[in-house]
Amino acid sequence: MKLKITMLLALFLALTTQFSFAQENTVTGTVTSASDGLPLPGVNVIVQGTSRGVQTDFDGNYSIRAGSSETLVFSFVSMKNVERLVGSNSVINITMEDDIAALDEVVVVAYGTEKASNVTSAIETVKAEELEQIPNASLDQILQG
Repeated sequence: MKLKITMLLALFLALTTQFSFAQENTVTGTVTSASDGLPLPGVNVIVQGTSRGVQTDFDGNYSIRAGSSETLVFSFVSMKNVERLVGSNSVINITMEDDIAALDEVVVVAYGTEKASNVTSAIETVKAEELEQIPNASLDQILQG
């Protein structure tokens, strides 16, 4: 009798384990920019609350394993983060909008990028219109002065 109960319990555990694995499926999709509709390469796609994540390829495509109750977080520099519940979807296409406020805070310096509030040296702003009026062949010559 104990052997029968043990066998039934083992069978039950094996079946429920299979069902829990079956709830996780592969989600694919494409991430594009709202401003021009072009694909965004290098977007971080992370399952919220975990360390599982991928980046979009050159064409903005991604593929990640996620459960139906999990949320995907899409993040990219100068874009607003997007969160989507996986649910029963196997394809989730995302359009990301520009985050203009984030662009004002980043400063490119000779040794990397910093927030404007963290830079202790002088900062100069060069507008695109000013760069277009200078008759030089390369950007480094234009920025020399």
